[in-house]
Amino acid sequence: MHTLIGIAAYLLIGIAVAPLLLLGLYVLADRLGLKVADRMLSLTARLLQWQWLSGGVVNIVGGLFIAALGVWGALSLAPPLHRLASALLVPFGLWRAFRGVAVLKALSRIDE
Repeated sequence: MHTLIGIAAYLLIGIAVAPLLLLGLYVLADRLGLKVADRMLSLTARLLQWQWLSGGVVNIVGGLFIAALGVWGALSLAPPLHRLASALLVPFGLWRAFRGVAVLKALSRIDE
C-alpha cells in the first residue's frame, strides 16, 4: 500500500513540476536560437493541460472524500462538538469538488 501511495505522490509531483522545468528549458533554447524551442513550447502547453486535468480530478475526488468524511463524523462521533466540526467539513468538501468540476469545464472549453 505504501508503494502505491509513493507512486501516486511522485506522479503528482512530476505533473506539477514538469511543465515549469520544460518552460525554463524553452526559454533557454529560445535564447540560444535552437529550432527545437517551438516544439518544446507546444509540449509545455500539453503538459499544462495535463496538469490542470489532474488537478481537477484530484480536487473532485478529494472534495468528495472530505464531504463523505464529514458526513461519517457527523453521524458517528459521540461529543456534539466533534459532530459539529465534522459537519463543517461537508460544505468545504463539496466546494472543493465544485471547484474541480469548474476547472475541468474550463479545460474542456480550451480544447474546443
